[in-house]
Amino acid sequence: MKFIGSLLTLWLICWPLAAKQTQQIKLAGPAAVISYPLMVMAEQQSLADDDISLTFTRWKNPDQLRAMIVGQQTDFSAMPSNLAAVFFNKGHKLKLINISIWDIMSVVSRDPAVKAFADLKNQEIIVPFKNDMPAILLEQLLSNQLGDKKSQIKQRTSHNLLDSSQLLLAGQVDHALLIEPVTSMVMFRNSKSDKKPLYRAINISEQWQSSFPNAAKLPQAGIVANTSVSKDSSLLLKLQKKYHQKALWCKQHANQCASIVKKYLPKAPTPALVEAIKHTELKAINASNAKQDIESFYQVLLNTNAKLIGGKLPTDDFYL
Repeated sequence: MKFIGSLLTLWLICWPLAAKQTQQIKLAGPAAVISYPLMVMAEQQSLADDDISLTFTRWKNPDQLRAMIVGQQTDFSAMPSNLAAVFFNKGHKLKLINISIWDIMSVVSRDPAVKAFADLKNQEIIVPFKNDMPAILLEQLLSNQLGDKKSQIKQRTSHNLLDSSQLLLAGQVDHALLIEPVTSMVMFRNSKSDKKPLYRAINISEQWQSSFPNAAKLPQAGIVANTSVSKDSSLLLKLQKKYHQKALWCKQHANQCASIVKKYLPKAPTPALVEAIKHTELKAINASNAKQDIESFYQVLLNTNAKLIGGKLPTDDFYL
């Protein structure tokens, strides 16, 4: 009996340790700078001390992202800020953790004279992702700056950033709206060819600031918590804190960050991945702290096409 009692005591002591299981958390994002910290977190297993295992999956277009969110294939994902509002307002109660991208998009051109959208009159520009963030921002800016004359700029839609970049590199178009690191990748590859140089001609965030001074900051994308985890406030805070740390680390250690990102984007030239960090305002601001800037941006969209944010401003419980 004494032996059995000793075994029972030992089992009771060890049982909590044996029963404690590692939480499996799925991260997702596009092949863009917003995903760099997520990739670093997955590679370094940054929440291992909290018994949380992280994996990262890349999504290639907004339609795939929508399927992953609705199908609970990811717990946290990088996402355009307007799409997060659409999900929330349509009843999928995800939570916006942060806004981390404030400047990442530009018009790349072969014409050094292009400095503003007015310089693109009677020309064609290729735009990725119809009805999503790049096209939305371009439409807002063209309407604001050119009014009825915006139709003089021909917009050609592509399915994704890769298609846009390939058409630009092939010389089939002279102007493209791109996002980092694709912008840096395109310029790097073009520099290795005998084609005319490419230029970062128009910065979208700068244009937005001048066009909409009452909504000067451009909260383009952030991290959301899917409904699978959105009520776990402890987990959300841990992830936001670690993402913030890794975003700062990537800005301060661009080469080391790029070497990790390279494992997830093996076809991307490392110098371009480094350059992309330099040209992106990667700054993770807690969603509730960025609420005023987010709502100012949403209001601009609401005034022109309410469907772009799901018909209304999200309620307070949208924000972490």
